[in-house]
Amino acid sequence: MLHVNAQQPILPHPLLVHPGLKSGTADKPFLNFIAPGEDLGASETSPRLYRVIDGCLAVYHLLADGRRQITDIIGPGRTISQQPEDGGNRSIKALTYTEVEVLDPAANPVLAAETALEALMRLTRHATLLGRMNAAEKVANGLLDLAEQFPRKLRQGRPVLTLYLTRSDLADWLGLTIETVSRTLNQFKREGVIDYSHAEIVTLMRPERLKDIASGNHPTASVRASKGKA
Repeated sequence: MLHVNAQQPILPHPLLVHPGLKSGTADKPFLNFIAPGEDLGASETSPRLYRVIDGCLAVYHLLADGRRQITDIIGPGRTISQQPEDGGNRSIKALTYTEVEVLDPAANPVLAAETALEALMRLTRHATLLGRMNAAEKVANGLLDLAEQFPRKLRQGRPVLTLYLTRSDLADWLGLTIETVSRTLNQFKREGVIDYSHAEIVTLMRPERLKDIASGNHPTASVRASKGKA
């Protein structure tokens, strides 16, 4: 089941959902089920498209010393490409139980082109986030992105998201330390911007304020306090 919430207009990136997708097999879709912590893997001979049906994938690169940089989080309705020559230090890992549909790029050229364009746009935005934003802006952008990709039922008209990422995952995605991620989330909670009583369920209590923080407008105490910190 796709986690698409049409009542949630505040977030910027539309999901790519194509009703006429053609799978890699002619008779029925080819589905993969991936357990948390497992890598998606790649075809050794031909490119593949993987459309997330349910769950959460993290695209990451490992440095020689074992450090990890997550470059994208992929949620339901989105598609990611995997080339045979990707290999190296690039991996795609499931952060929860995840179901993906395996598609043939040659049979879905429009989707393949849109997937490549979306990946480029998101990488560009992520480079800006890593290079030019302070901690509060990074965390705010991350929460808004995740709220769009993993929405739950609204809570008193407010967006609610399922947070599949641990604090360590958030840190590796946003280019921060675990301590800074935790401190910033706690500050947002104290200021009434977000609320959470469970680590995996976050409510955006003041989504417009979060958007202001993400864009660098109307800085709050948490933004000023986070400048220069990582």
